[in-house]
Amino acid sequence: MSIKLITPLMRNGISEMHLKLARTCKDISKVGLSILSILDEYLDVFEYVPEELVFKKVRIPEKTFAREISTLRTKKLVESHSTRAAYRLTFLGLDCLALLELVEKGVVTHVGPSIGTGKESVLYLAKTSTNEIAVVKFYKIGRVSFKKVVRYRGYLTDQPSWLEASKLAAEREYRALLLLSKHTNLIPKVWGWSKHAVVMEYIDGEDLYRYRNARDPKSILNLILTTMRSAYLNAGIVHADLSEYNIVVSVRDSSEIPYIIDWPQYVSREDPLAEEYLTRDVSNLLKFFKRRYGVSLDLEKTVGYVKGLVDGI
Repeated sequence: MSIKLITPLMRNGISEMHLKLARTCKDISKVGLSILSILDEYLDVFEYVPEELVFKKVRIPEKTFAREISTLRTKKLVESHSTRAAYRLTFLGLDCLALLELVEKGVVTHVGPSIGTGKESVLYLAKTSTNEIAVVKFYKIGRVSFKKVVRYRGYLTDQPSWLEASKLAAEREYRALLLLSKHTNLIPKVWGWSKHAVVMEYIDGEDLYRYRNARDPKSILNLILTTMRSAYLNAGIVHADLSEYNIVVSVRDSSEIPYIIDWPQYVSREDPLAEEYLTRDVSNLLKFFKRRYGVSLDLEKTVGYVKGLVDGI
């Protein structure tokens, strides 16, 4: 994939380009940013924050407040309640808050185009303060039904708002990657996190489910299982949603290197369901490798290997 960084840097470190996110973030006034921050502050208290509370906290003239709210609504950064004077943050508004904070902290210096959209996230190309290529992953929980989200994201037991759920997912992924980075290199490097956004390494590769012409599929599978073993034995966690859809294969000097991504739903190996989740993760992989590449391994022995009960498979 050809990567073109965006230059030069504009106000707040965000590059000017015909991109909705970057342009919108750059154009938010200080008052507008204060209003967005107030709405974010009360996400876990109100579905829609009462206008009188926002007005009281922002401390500006009434006409200025009305103008700023109108601008934020026009830019689709906030939404108004249909029957009363109250407002809530949109995902775009939260995107801007998170991105501006990452820029302010010096985690991100350049922002590029969106390079991927999934059911639960959007990825933007970025550049870190150390000149490394990265992606900003914005979680967007709620694109599927809540029941399905809870089924696969068991940590969302209190049914928070979609924005709060997305913030929780980002925090969990950041903490998981930070922990795993001490024990394995076959996960994305992580630089920072803000609200529902995680800044992580850009993996130049292909999703495993699309990777058809593997040179050495057995080696790829062994590396994946080694990473799972390290996660279990050293980091003490189980991915809990692993399949061919969250593994990226990068080819470097003819070597096929698989990276395991998407960790927010991880569980501790002490969790009562950890054994079930681990067995499911391994089973998903073995079924895929047998179907796609003709590589067969025994499920029970492979689970034992990941748990450190046997030395080889």
